[in-house]
Amino acid sequence: MSTPAPTAPPAPREIRAEDELETAAVRVMLTARSRPALLDLLGITGQDAAELGPLVDAAAADDELLAEITATANRLRAAAGLDVPAVDLEADKARHDALQQRLAPGEGLLPILALLVSTDTVRAWHAERGLPREQSWHVLADLGQQMRVHRAGTGRFGLHQLNWVSGNWAGRLVHLGRLQFDLHREEPSRQWVLGTHIPATGPLDPEEVEESLAAASAYATAHYADLDESGEAAAPGIGHVFTCDSWLMSEELAEIAGEDSNLARFAARWELTERTRMDDGALFFVFGKRPPVDVAALPRTTRLEAAVAERLADGRGWTGGTGRLVR
Repeated sequence: MSTPAPTAPPAPREIRAEDELETAAVRVMLTARSRPALLDLLGITGQDAAELGPLVDAAAADDELLAEITATANRLRAAAGLDVPAVDLEADKARHDALQQRLAPGEGLLPILALLVSTDTVRAWHAERGLPREQSWHVLADLGQQMRVHRAGTGRFGLHQLNWVSGNWAGRLVHLGRLQFDLHREEPSRQWVLGTHIPATGPLDPEEVEESLAAASAYATAHYADLDESGEAAAPGIGHVFTCDSWLMSEELAEIAGEDSNLARFAARWELTERTRMDDGALFFVFGKRPPVDVAALPRTTRLEAAVAERLADGRGWTGGTGRLVR
């Protein structure tokens, strides 16, 4: 009688750190000679990297700051996985920013330093779920992207999208081509769907969008088959239902930018399931600004800028919403 093949263990739903970092270890990690390579892997380049270096050294030499960085890093690296909640860095923002003023004005330095030394757990989670090393670092390089977005909007070093980045460290996102995706349960059905996000990294070329959506379906189907709870054969399985909650989910884009524009073609892919006033989203993603702003002073160089600025100025505002795509 042949021996049955061993059953593969179930795929993990989370990864947990086996220990906590000590402050001495964090000081060594922050000041290591390999730091430039780490910054590059995390997408921190150019002026941000140049300004960060001296601040890292100063923070590592300050016992109180180092203790806070270590505590935050241990929270960030405690676990990563499907149901792991993102660390609420926003809750500590006022205290962290007050401590930062010892070294430099602005915001976000302490969380940035905690993120630098806490990548091990989320990278282990990525590996468990079949995401190659290069793509794992590509996900985490969104830290540098968010720092560039901050600089573009404020003119200085820092980070304001704190909980967005901590969601990356909880294992929520994958970055596949032009788009980012997070696997989450849709309410009220509790079905696993792929939330779709559009990083501010350039045009939304339709071919690149299509390639990205196809890659997301292939990745989820191959590495998250254990989450397929569709039941009925006709129901879409894991990796085939996408959602997008964005200012881009607007029927006005075709009128403003033209039906053949990249933005309008992207919006046309989705079935709108909910419409929501999204003035702040349009303000941020079109102009790189956050309220309060002088709407009258917003640039009107492009048709899109002019249309959004006019709607914000005359009270119509901007209506975005939630889209759903089954493919």
